[in-house]
Amino acid sequence: MSEVYNLNCCYASGIFSIKTDNYAKLSLMKKKSNLVLIKTIIFSNKNVGFTLIELLVVVIIIGVLAAIAIPNYLAQIGKARETEAKVSLGTLARSQQVYHFETKSFYNGSDLSNFAEIGLAANYYAYTADSTANKNKAIHTAYAINPSDSGARDFSIGVYFNAPNYSQTLCIANGVDNDGTSSSVTAQVDGSCSGGNEIR
Repeated sequence: MSEVYNLNCCYASGIFSIKTDNYAKLSLMKKKSNLVLIKTIIFSNKNVGFTLIELLVVVIIIGVLAAIAIPNYLAQIGKARETEAKVSLGTLARSQQVYHFETKSFYNGSDLSNFAEIGLAANYYAYTADSTANKNKAIHTAYAINPSDSGARDFSIGVYFNAPNYSQTLCIANGVDNDGTSSSVTAQVDGSCSGGNEIR
């Protein structure tokens, strides 16, 4: 109570300047602390960015992902292109069966242009005819034109007739043959595969 009285006393006696000076100082301190806070917020945003180490880590991660993804991507391209050979050789085998059914012998000409009407695709593969085809078998091969670029493997198909049934064997090379001029796999007369494995 005495403090309140003293303040009132001072206020009443005209010593008001002490009280107002304290309030002025508090108000000035508040303004300064607000300015410091605003300056801190403004100037701290100028230092936002990535360090060289952070950028280097990101580049390394992208490089590792690319090193893993690119070979897998190329392998998938090779598999997609291998589908051309499988489909074309299957079409060729069925055409040989129809030809045999009509003529009692497989087609043994070296010209496959007769089969162009059946849609024999030749974008990534070259196909060989069997000049030794007879009434019992016909063997055709498909070799990749640019195997080192496409990663595609070679194929061979054998079409066989053992009265009254037709059968066929589709063979795939063990690996990518970088030759690009002939097939590294061949279906054999007995239905086995030389230089590769049978696709069942």
